[in-house]
Amino acid sequence: MLTPALRNTSRNALRSAVHSTSVPSSSRRTLLTKAEKWSLSDAREAEAALEAPGSNANKVQLSQVVPNIEARWAHMSKVEQYAVYRQLEEVQRKDWKELSLDEKKAAYFVSFGPHGPRKPITPPGQGIRTLVGVSGLCLATFGVFYTMRQFAPPPPKTMTKEYQEQSNERAREDKINPITGISSEGYKGKGYVQE
Repeated sequence: MLTPALRNTSRNALRSAVHSTSVPSSSRRTLLTKAEKWSLSDAREAEAALEAPGSNANKVQLSQVVPNIEARWAHMSKVEQYAVYRQLEEVQRKDWKELSLDEKKAAYFVSFGPHGPRKPITPPGQGIRTLVGVSGLCLATFGVFYTMRQFAPPPPKTMTKEYQEQSNERAREDKINPITGISSEGYKGKGYVQE
């Protein structure tokens, strides 16, 4: 069985894990599913399963799980994950020079790995797919724009240079805007002519 000090340490760790994942989802950006979230009842079930004699969680062999923990972690039940966490917690109480490299990697993965609230928001390769999708949509937009321009009617007669020059002459004759505009003294602008 567990010593009282280890049991209290384990329970405190469980409480902190439960409270850290019970923060409202609006304040964190994670992709935790309901199956991945730890609730207080999940923590109690895991603790009870570990303390029960003959439990499968007590039979989790750290030596089998540790070498490939990154691949196995997602497929383990919560009780098994908690059992591995507790066994690694006990192993870490030893001198760190005595730990194997796999045990150190497993302890790091369980504490800081990309699972639970630290699971990446976007899957690998999402940036490239987004870039390709946006580029494709931009090209399609330009294609539609230029296709519509090909089938558009010719510009109206008011857009020809001759018509715009005639509009300038008429504005001068009618003395339109005599203070600062085309009919003013010393006016050097283009008037209605567009380039």
